[in-house]
This record gives sequence, C-alpha cells and structure tokens, in this order.
Amino acid sequence: MVITVANKDIFPYWQHMGLEKFRVDKGLSYKKLADLIGITGASSATTTFRWCKGSRMPGRNWMKIIKEKTKGKVTPQSFYD
Repeated sequence: MVITVANKDIFPYWQHMGLEKFRVDKGLSYKKLADLIGITGASSATTTFRWCKGSRMPGRNWMKIIKEKTKGKVTPQSFYD
C-alpha cells in the first residue's frame, strides 16, 4: 500500500527497505548506486558496499540524500534495524 500526500508517495514503515535490498531490487552495482546517490571519488563503490553490508553507517546528510534519491524507500531508520 502506498499513500500519496501532496504528490509524494509515502511508504508505511513496514515497506521501507535497506540500502542493499534497494540496490539488488534495482539491479545496481555498488558503483552505480554510488553514482545514483552522488558519491564521488576513487572509493565510491567501497563506500556504498560498506553502507549496504552494515560495516559503516552514512552520516546524517548522506542519509537525507539516500532517502531523497530512493524516493523514500530507504530511510535513516533502515540503518538502525
């Protein structure tokens, strides 16, 4: 179930997913995910790999960007579940 408010889709908390599930569902490599989020540099794929696998956690600003770029499917809460 998706609720639309002010032309934005709102996903109930049980429909949020982790970053790794989002990546796999979209068929993205770690590099392509980094590109989508806007991470640049030589180790961008390594950064997204670590975030996806839970060995590192993105900072607050990156969490906001991830939520925006995934259209609310990946939320900051998903990094704490």
